[in-house]
Amino acid sequence: MFAGADTILMSHRGWDPGALNLAKYLARQLEAPLFIQKASRLLIEMNRSLYNKELFSEFTTNIEQRLKDHLLEKYYYPYRTEVEQKIAEYINQGSPVLHLSVHTFTPVLNGIIRTVDIGLLYDDARLAEKRFCEEWKLRLNAELTESVIMLNCPYNGADDGFTTYLRTKFQENDYLGIELEINQKHNDTPEMKQIKEALVYSLSPFIYR
Repeated sequence: MFAGADTILMSHRGWDPGALNLAKYLARQLEAPLFIQKASRLLIEMNRSLYNKELFSEFTTNIEQRLKDHLLEKYYYPYRTEVEQKIAEYINQGSPVLHLSVHTFTPVLNGIIRTVDIGLLYDDARLAEKRFCEEWKLRLNAELTESVIMLNCPYNGADDGFTTYLRTKFQENDYLGIELEINQKHNDTPEMKQIKEALVYSLSPFIYR
């Protein structure tokens, strides 16, 4: 299915360079569980709902339904079910959950340079998420004075995604689903080290208070 598609697979369309390293760092420093799915989103997009036309890319949208079902059973359902069950476990124990969905984004899209360095994505209709991201942004601004940190940019946090689905399963006071987006221009740079440290430092008061 992907014969001759190496360039696309290695591009931002195929994966989020730097996201796994960042997620591992945050999980280790904050002593948080880590859930990852290494299958390319061009095979099946774990961050999309079943009805979304982006669930399968142009490489997989026309394959037989039995193969689509196989991809769902092998990759999609196990990953999402494991995350949802862990969140429910914490909530049932009386602990509110901060769920960070870690991503990176390409610095140039359709010829347009993206000036944002860090994006904090949330559902504006959920007041708890809005307040959390506003306070988190203030903390990050104090640590990363040269960085451009924006809310619901470069994407809207209420658009279809895994956190969007999970908001339908858990109450606002129990679950905060935040997507963290980092500009890929910082990958493998001294700035990324500063960003990682600032993220941990700024998150610690929320987690341990």
